[in-house]
Amino acid sequence: MRQWSLLRLLWRTGTGMSALELAQRLVASKPTIERDLATLRDHFAITEELEGKQKKIYRIDQRFRELETLTFGVGEILAIYVALAGLKPLAGTLLHADLQEALDKIRGHIAPGHNDVVKELHRVFATHARGFVDYHDHSEVIDDLTDAIARRRICAITYRSPWKKTTRTYQIRPLQLLWYRSSLYLFACVKERTELTTFVVHRILELDKTEMVFELPKRLAVEEHISGAFGIFVSDLVEEVEILFDKEIAWRIEEQTFHPDEKKVRRPDGTLVYRVRSSAQWEIIPWVRSFGALAELVEPRVWRDVLAADLEAAAARYRSAKPGD
Repeated sequence: MRQWSLLRLLWRTGTGMSALELAQRLVASKPTIERDLATLRDHFAITEELEGKQKKIYRIDQRFRELETLTFGVGEILAIYVALAGLKPLAGTLLHADLQEALDKIRGHIAPGHNDVVKELHRVFATHARGFVDYHDHSEVIDDLTDAIARRRICAITYRSPWKKTTRTYQIRPLQLLWYRSSLYLFACVKERTELTTFVVHRILELDKTEMVFELPKRLAVEEHISGAFGIFVSDLVEEVEILFDKEIAWRIEEQTFHPDEKKVRRPDGTLVYRVRSSAQWEIIPWVRSFGALAELVEPRVWRDVLAADLEAAAARYRSAKPGD
């Protein structure tokens, strides 16, 4: 995230820096840095000052620097630790690095004999991350995407689709990054289309950020777009979904929220009827399947038939003479 790096550099340099100095430090062109500075002046506490007749220098506004005098309570320190632990899969990105630095600063203000206090927070709150993507090799792509979203720049991406076994190039208008189930996703419009397409960030092999500016699509919000999804993937056809859960597992469905518009009804016999409007066939079917014989997909009928065929194929595999056949 070059703009983030630019802010960090200015923060550490109390005397300010010129666009040329910043460009040399960040290994970027002077015009690129000047565009970043223009964006940050509009959205962040950066001041521009004239030094001499021609040279301009940039610095973080003093009022913003006064935030360094803030103090943190135990609960606030724990919240920072929780945020850092929860974003462990993003190690290698600037977001994770800055959270780590915030925690290191706190550790620096604790008396030497009590420096293990921060480590002891692990006893209060711990994460158990599994199945996440290692983003160390994707930091440059994430950097460019963040900048392109902030400055509304059209990009060309080379994207790998493992299940289709294809690699394609798309021209996109990137709109938002979303962190979901230990992975980063990108919502973007392809070419001149108005509908959103979901890309998995770690499957982007190459990204070419252009200087072509795009306008934000009217009446298109990511949250509104995914409201019909069970997770984040959306298709055109929204269905009325009904699932019947046995009484042995109904309590688990009751105590969690799986979709903001879900409806749950307990029957006198203890079973639970779960209803939701969704287009997420390929997210709901695996979810129902995960409960085994304790859940039944009732509607829509087409989805039910797909699930039944899937279960029959799985049963046939387990009935084979020996594993691996």
